[in-house]
Amino acid sequence: MATRRPLVVVSGVTSELPVGDSITGATAGTLVAGSGLDGGGAFTGGIVTVNASIAPAASGLIFAGDALAIDGSAQASGNAALAAASTASSSAATALASGNAALTDLTSKVSKAGDIVSGTLVVDSQSYGVVSNTVGSGVILLDFSANNNFDVTLQGDSTLAPSVSPSGGQSGAIYIRQDGTGSRLLSYSGGWSFSNGSAPTLTLTASGTDLLAYYAPSSSTIIGNLIAAVSGV
Repeated sequence: MATRRPLVVVSGVTSELPVGDSITGATAGTLVAGSGLDGGGAFTGGIVTVNASIAPAASGLIFAGDALAIDGSAQASGNAALAAASTASSSAATALASGNAALTDLTSKVSKAGDIVSGTLVVDSQSYGVVSNTVGSGVILLDFSANNNFDVTLQGDSTLAPSVSPSGGQSGAIYIRQDGTGSRLLSYSGGWSFSNGSAPTLTLTASGTDLLAYYAPSSSTIIGNLIAAVSGV
């Protein structure tokens, strides 16, 4: 089949475009299937039928290559986002590693119970122990493993004894109160030791108060000293 030139309409007559001529500035017309549009002119406002080819593309038309270029930009943006996500992931991993290091470092710190401070411990603010309160008569047991300081109200003649012995070096105080009746006597067992080997005499008036300070040089010995008739407490 012979190659045909594009058909053009000039003054109402349809004919092939002469060799060497091109269509420029066309505003309307028909491009027939199989024909080609050569030259650099624009083809606007006309009809392009199936299988027609337009080369090169006029302004206003979008080549598939343009779409690929856009798609390539989109892919580049996606890669940039993935790179940013990777950086964020790396930062998170660094933060996690830092957190793990901090947690590991805590293994050398003192826990809430049972640990020993081997060096000097300096407290630059208030430090105190919770007071254990007991009301009773008969054998009154003190748990020296739970508290250093105790508040005991006597409701009858009683004996003060440890339910758990103190640790060597432990010290504290025991506040001893008479109930509203008074005259309650107190004896001691479980390693108590006093000056001159004699147990101190309590204040026996109703609601009378005494303070028994103690120091335990060992778990088997508790040295006590009574401060009698403490008022205003």
